[in-house]
Amino acid sequence: MSEMNIQQTTPKEDIVRLAEFEINKNMDEWCATVCSGGEMRAKRGSDIETFVRTTINRIGELLNIDLVARCGNDDKKELIANLPNGTQIIHKHQVDVHIYLNGAFVAVIECKAYLDSCYYVRACDDFRKFKRFGYNVKNYIFTLENSIKEETKLFTDYDTEYICDNVFYLLDGKRSSAKPVYETKHKKPINKEALTSFIDFIFALGTTN
Repeated sequence: MSEMNIQQTTPKEDIVRLAEFEINKNMDEWCATVCSGGEMRAKRGSDIETFVRTTINRIGELLNIDLVARCGNDDKKELIANLPNGTQIIHKHQVDVHIYLNGAFVAVIECKAYLDSCYYVRACDDFRKFKRFGYNVKNYIFTLENSIKEETKLFTDYDTEYICDNVFYLLDGKRSSAKPVYETKHKKPINKEALTSFIDFIFALGTTN
């Protein structure tokens, strides 16, 4: 009997393959959904956030470590401002995904269907609030498409003292509002290298701290 050449895969490769399948499934569902622009934007944002949390928690389980991603809206942090007049104001603050390692709050991820200048400035401002009020966390953005001019991003990074540690873009090319990826004819393939880079980042987060 001849031997069969069976290709072995690593757990990380299995995670990447599953993540690619899930994102493609989401994109297919968007293409099959008929709703308004605002509803579609909200659906994509929610689906992307769920994907990020699910992927992080799956990696935590795979590595058998206490790596947990929580919905930021269910995990708001208290920012306490003691004003000069003696008034104390407690502000609840969060971004989309909060990440914990061994019970410690270590990182946050803002999730977007696309990243433009307005979204980036707002995300960096949210990241700075955590830092100003004593939360020493890493700050990341996970998005499908790039819709921000490079010069604008560089200026925002400079202005916000490089508070954003990295942006993960999952689809190649600039976003075009005239060619939305939630229409089948404009659907873009996932950049496998970019997706793998995001998975590598989660693995590193769980194994180097």
